[in-house]
Amino acid sequence: MIALHYHGYTEAIAEELRLLGHEVRLHDLQPRDLVMRALRVTAPKLWQARLNKHHSTILKAERGWAADLVLFIQAHQMSHTNFERFRIAFPSARFALYNWDSLANHDYLDKAQYFDTIQTFDPDDAERHGFLYLPLFASRQFQDVPNRVKNRRSVYFVGNIVNPKRYTALDNFRRFCADHEISFRLYMACTPVVRRKLARQKISASGLAHGSIDVAEFRDMLETSHAVFDFANHAQSGYTMRIFENLCGGKKIITNNRRIERETFFSPDRILVLPNDGQYESVPDFLDIPIEHPQERFSHYTIQAFAVHLTDGTGHDNPSHGVER
Repeated sequence: MIALHYHGYTEAIAEELRLLGHEVRLHDLQPRDLVMRALRVTAPKLWQARLNKHHSTILKAERGWAADLVLFIQAHQMSHTNFERFRIAFPSARFALYNWDSLANHDYLDKAQYFDTIQTFDPDDAERHGFLYLPLFASRQFQDVPNRVKNRRSVYFVGNIVNPKRYTALDNFRRFCADHEISFRLYMACTPVVRRKLARQKISASGLAHGSIDVAEFRDMLETSHAVFDFANHAQSGYTMRIFENLCGGKKIITNNRRIERETFFSPDRILVLPNDGQYESVPDFLDIPIEHPQERFSHYTIQAFAVHLTDGTGHDNPSHGVER
């Protein structure tokens, strides 16, 4: 398994595969050490050379092992030369790719030729290119979450500020909540690059944080909030990890991703789709409505089910089928 390490999710997937009885050897697709981070900005060619060497080192370490499955989570970072070497080294293995990013953000189509199975979280990408649709999941820590909600009008957000538009949406919602006596707790992780973009647009940002949220703080926000605010990146049609963590955790969801209305798990008592960004008038009444089936935990969207789909090379029904574009 060669995967982009991200907030512990790839390690959790590897552990789930082990629980299914597989021997798993996990490698980081793209090292995040300080040298590599610096080279990516200051010397892209040297960064790519070091990355190619890193991939060659993985192949050298694993060559000769009779793997049944060579699983990539993301693939655009690997060179064609190294992919060809991997295919030669593991001639009897099934090569599978899972992407939790959209083609609009990272184009991996030129690497599709090396895979027997391609699964993506983005239903539009799956529909256009004949890939399997496999949405994200809720890790075990977000299943059967204790309910410590004392105030129905309580919402939280945890995520990265990837662009000024996302910050503006969160700031507008924060102001709306303050005006309507809604408790809104948020953790907005922001990189120096995005901070500079905010400054260039003369946005005086407040409440930004460095790095990932502490796990204990995240759990507290999840357990004590009635709903999550999910502002999706418009460059993708797939759902964020937050959607499934809160779906399986029994929380209400406020989102701007209209596609979710086509999903089998959608119900208006549990999920509110905002008519337009900045139009939050329906939020207070939505928070007051009880969830009709509060014990439902949506087992099809757990990490356990996700791991089975990876090993079986299967996916979910695609809500994009039959949609006019």
